Amino acid sequence: MPKSRKFVLIICEGPTDENALYRIMKGFFSPCEIRFHISHGDPLTSCPENKNPMSVIRAIVAQEKKKYALRDSDILAVIQITDTDGAYIPPECVIDDPEASKIIYNRTEIRTKFPHSILSRNVKKRINISKLLEYKGINEEIPYRIYYVSRNLEHAFYGIQDSLTDNRKSNLADDFSDRFAKDWRRFLSYIMKECNPIGSSYDESWSLIKNGTSSLERHTNMNFLFEEFSYILYKD
Repeated sequence: MPKSRKFVLIICEGPTDENALYRIMKGFFSPCEIRFHISHGDPLTSCPENKNPMSVIRAIVAQEKKKYALRDSDILAVIQITDTDGAYIPPECVIDDPEASKIIYNRTEIRTKFPHSILSRNVKKRINISKLLEYKGINEEIPYRIYYVSRNLEHAFYGIQDSLTDNRKSNLADDFSDRFAKDWRRFLSYIMKECNPIGSSYDESWSLIKNGTSSLERHTNMNFLFEEFSYILYKD
């Protein structure tokens, strides 16, 4: 186990992501401290055009270091969890639908009255993910990994495709946390059985999610989180 108290920073998009995952991650990374940073939106699409997305991630890390008075040596790892949002689907699968009052996702297409906006978002997200995948660390001292839930956390973990209210998301996250909080191994088994992980390696999981309409289907590669960080946690 780690010889001294360490911190793991997890960056995710919404508060229900933290609700669902906090106790699971706390159990896996014990005795490390877990800190979530909620971006309240997608930092991969809100990142300014002229900025490397890693500069955004480093700014988040700097913010959390200041907040908790941490040094680089205090941080075991930075983990980012992102929704795929169907970002890798072919352009022809983004359908112009003037009757769509909101963005409609299914396993094969996205329907929207603003197709150019979705196409632009998808391009930006693909570019920024590709840039982040080039990094193995925030710097030479702090490991970094980005994992996906496809299309979003509710779809990947619960198999729900419909849009949900914030209250419904919160209730689902609390139930999910209660189910797996005491045993992260059960969560890993659940991922392997129910969440359709693809690829035999972290790199391959990213390659495969980019194929066809896979980024609209139910997948996650968070199973590799446990594989990769078990080595860091227990190597000593």
